[in-house]
Amino acid sequence: MTSRFRIDQFRLETVEGPVTYNFTDDLTVLAGDTGVGKTTLFELIKFALGGDGLIAPVAAKNVSEVHLSIQVGTERLQLSRELDGDRRKNMRVTDLITGDVRPKVAVSSDKETTVSGILLSALGLSTTMRAAARSPGSSRKGALITFYDLFKYMYVPQAAINQDIAGSRDTYYEPKRKSVFELLFGLTDAEVLDMQSELNDLNGKVAEANREAETINQFLTHSGMKLRIDAELALAQAIKEEKEGQDALIHLASEVEEVVDRETQVLRELLTDSERALNDAQELVSSLDREEAQYRAERHQVEQDITRLHQMASAGQRLANIEFVVCPRCTQSLNQRQVPDDVCRVCMQHDSVKNLTRGQYETAQLVDQVEEVDLQLTVIAKQASDAAEAVQNRRNLVSSLTAQIERRTANRVTPRLQAYTDAAAKAARAKAQQEHLEEVLQRWDRASDLQTVAETLESQRSALKTAIGAAKSALDERRRSVLSQLTDEFATTVAAFRIPASQGATIDPKTYLPLLDGQPFNQVSSAGGIATATQVAYWMSLVAVAIRLNDTAYPAFLMIDSPRLAVSSTEDISGQMYSRFVTQVGVVPNRLQFIVADNEMPKDYVRRFTEFKFSYEDPTISTVEHPGPADVVPLTAESDPA
Repeated sequence: MTSRFRIDQFRLETVEGPVTYNFTDDLTVLAGDTGVGKTTLFELIKFALGGDGLIAPVAAKNVSEVHLSIQVGTERLQLSRELDGDRRKNMRVTDLITGDVRPKVAVSSDKETTVSGILLSALGLSTTMRAAARSPGSSRKGALITFYDLFKYMYVPQAAINQDIAGSRDTYYEPKRKSVFELLFGLTDAEVLDMQSELNDLNGKVAEANREAETINQFLTHSGMKLRIDAELALAQAIKEEKEGQDALIHLASEVEEVVDRETQVLRELLTDSERALNDAQELVSSLDREEAQYRAERHQVEQDITRLHQMASAGQRLANIEFVVCPRCTQSLNQRQVPDDVCRVCMQHDSVKNLTRGQYETAQLVDQVEEVDLQLTVIAKQASDAAEAVQNRRNLVSSLTAQIERRTANRVTPRLQAYTDAAAKAARAKAQQEHLEEVLQRWDRASDLQTVAETLESQRSALKTAIGAAKSALDERRRSVLSQLTDEFATTVAAFRIPASQGATIDPKTYLPLLDGQPFNQVSSAGGIATATQVAYWMSLVAVAIRLNDTAYPAFLMIDSPRLAVSSTEDISGQMYSRFVTQVGVVPNRLQFIVADNEMPKDYVRRFTEFKFSYEDPTISTVEHPGPADVVPLTAESDPA
């Protein structure tokens, strides 16, 4: 049975109160002038389903939350989503049969549980299907198919109605659009889609294995090893040469030990003692230098003290020779009074200026200290001279002993040193060659593994191609039948709409898009009316065939935004369009649902469906006053305001 999808109610929470729409009929028309908010309402429904609906400024400003009650498969759910900031990232799902409120689910497709997954599962579809590219050799597994890919077959927005069918203008989206079409009409299934994704994944793995194998082959070519056995033999030779080098080193080391006789050993011991004595003498010279510097600093300090005492004594003597004849304070004469001997004529106290005994004592002490320091410096100079002579003598002894040892060992050790160097170089070269050859052998092993992997992948890919071919062959008859019925229904509808198509109207079996006279529908006429009518005929044909087959996954639901916008209301084509709407819902009552937005209805069909009439005085968001037609701003650059 064709999948059931139906909108029962849509409610908006606004600042001034709720706005509710009940969709109780199979055909509901939203009628009203341009700019009253019909497209805004449709985009809010898309938003309520978890999609990226275009939110009009009036909705963003006045609507806080939307609630959409739907029937999907055998379930009845209410989807609630807030418009505010981060809160829109999650949705609340209420089971309208049990009344249970499920934990909030994420809108994002990278979460484990999403609204899309819930809706796909309710429609009986897998949530892990991928739409892989079908071009031979493609290595992309393809993007996940979500509910919003199906929604492109359920909602025809105004901006795309005369240009685009389910994203057909986007070439990158082509594999997914075709996969969803086939999925909805039973021309493929989740198993085939999985196999196609797996096949593309295998293509990528085989290509990666081939690229790595090519890199390894280039390395092996440059290594000069055409066969693995060549590398193995070269490795064995390198191991042998390293061992020979190591053995030669051991043998030379023992020979060098043998040529060191007793006398040479004695000379080495004397040399060691001489070097130690030389170090001691050099340390003594350094110590005497430091001691001399300390005494010279001390002597300099004492000389400065002596100079200071001489300066003090000189100043005292000069002051003592001044004879005051008047008082320096009151300037009265001092000669009129009696002054005892040895008494100062100014302060009348004992005159001690002439007694410089203490200063002279200190100066004498410092002079003695200078003489003592000079004596120490003389002794140190003698010791430093002796130490310098000792250093020179010990250096001569070290040079002599070194020369004697070299003369005794040169003729016997030096030739062996050259042999020792050659043996060490041979061992090192052999070791480096081993490491290189081991890497070559690892690449041979990797090449062998890659060959095994490639053979396995090729086998899996071949089996998968066979399985995909068998699965598609099993669907060939259904494919021919479905496409034949779609073409017949489309041709009939186009004829009923009186759309010009002298050579016929068909459905392209490769792209699944409508053709008029063998041309894509949007290239037949530059005028929007024919393209719009052709697209409406296409969508009506899909729904009609899906209902007739009664065994597809196609949701018996279609929401079209303003199909008459590009079709003149005076033409009969718009009347035929609505006749088709009314006829289809009348043939299979309660099995499909059309929701159509339009500026006005053909008079003959009014009252044969539910009509919501809007105006600037009564817009779709009725709690918000409309600013008037002059202030209407289109939702998209491609669309007229609606």
